[in-house]
Amino acid sequence: MTDAFEGIRILDFTQLEQGPSATQVLADFGAEVIKIERIDVGEIGRNQQPLLAAGFSPHWSATNRNKKSITVDVKSDAGRALILDLARDADIVASNFRPGVMDRLGLGWEQLSAVNPRIIVAYATGYGLSGPYVHRRGQDLAAQAVSGLMALTGTEQSGPVPTGTFMIDYLASMQFAQGMMIALAARERTGRGQVVDSNLLNAAITSHLQEAATYLNTGQRFPRPTAGIAHPGNTALYGYYEAADGLWFTLIGEYFVDHPWQRAARACGLSEKDVNDPRFQTVEGLLDHTRETWQLLAEAIAKFPREEIMARFEAEDVLVAPVNDYDALFTDPQVAHNELVISGDVDGVGRVKWIGMPITLSETPARLRAVPPKIGEHNEEIFTAAGLAEERIAALKNAGVIGSESDRERGGNGPQWS
Repeated sequence: MTDAFEGIRILDFTQLEQGPSATQVLADFGAEVIKIERIDVGEIGRNQQPLLAAGFSPHWSATNRNKKSITVDVKSDAGRALILDLARDADIVASNFRPGVMDRLGLGWEQLSAVNPRIIVAYATGYGLSGPYVHRRGQDLAAQAVSGLMALTGTEQSGPVPTGTFMIDYLASMQFAQGMMIALAARERTGRGQVVDSNLLNAAITSHLQEAATYLNTGQRFPRPTAGIAHPGNTALYGYYEAADGLWFTLIGEYFVDHPWQRAARACGLSEKDVNDPRFQTVEGLLDHTRETWQLLAEAIAKFPREEIMARFEAEDVLVAPVNDYDALFTDPQVAHNELVISGDVDGVGRVKWIGMPITLSETPARLRAVPPKIGEHNEEIFTAAGLAEERIAALKNAGVIGSESDRERGGNGPQWS
């Protein structure tokens, strides 16, 4: 099978989520992604709790499939020379350290492009490669706060609320992946590499680009909505409700159908007076009576179990969706059909499951080619392919420039993932 990025080599210095999720996208579609890790202990993400057998972190493994691992002391002259040698045949060097770290290591754009003018040097940072925040440490929650996203999230009663996961890390990682792909496409036209600069702040701001564009052009603000309403620009027909059995669902009734209030009110069994109330027949009217209409719907919905009330809405052609917890999510038939859960056998751990590839291509699909690597698992493979003799590899091990988890196992010790 031909993979979309077959023949593309990435030297991957990234850690945690913002960087590794991005390089995993290219790895899933065939790129050779070589993790550059600290000798013996690997990248810091390997320590993320909870741990499975042999200290294996499922959290870390979620972003590191289809990759190879080598360990190099890049602070040493010999280690830096090894990386520059590998960079001669690489397409991308990716990192998500704070700005300036790669330059101080002697592995920044100037040094890398000197040995390979076609190299793409990709940086993922908190705030960008320059500017007043250049030296600030970047982090998902900080980006949610500074970007305005957190101020939009939650309700009047709750105050600002962060997302339930590290959403900006993931969104920024997808923009990081896009940047690398765009740079590869540009190189096909120009023959030259370039710098990719992506960051958490920009990703967080672009997550609410429609509201931001509206504010910038009209001054309209988006205060947090009252409880039960999903967005401040919407009505009670765009919200979340609790059914009689304590289960929640979302109502998306403003769109796609005519007479939305009448349909929703009939589904809930409201009186003809409420169904035909002239105040509620337009979006403007619903906005003027948001709290009143939400209360009417909430009280009526609370009389029905979720399955029944959702069926009543669907009979009126009104869109609803259950609020799934993990138990419900991973038994959902559409999730199963989309093959979003994949698994593989990890040495010393057993069968491990991950979220799969969200994008499907008919001719060059993503696939699981390799489970996440042990620390330095591919030292011999990569350095031998780079032209180093067996004696030279042994000398580098003895000098502490490279080393691996496999070396420890061969010495009679068990695997140690973190």
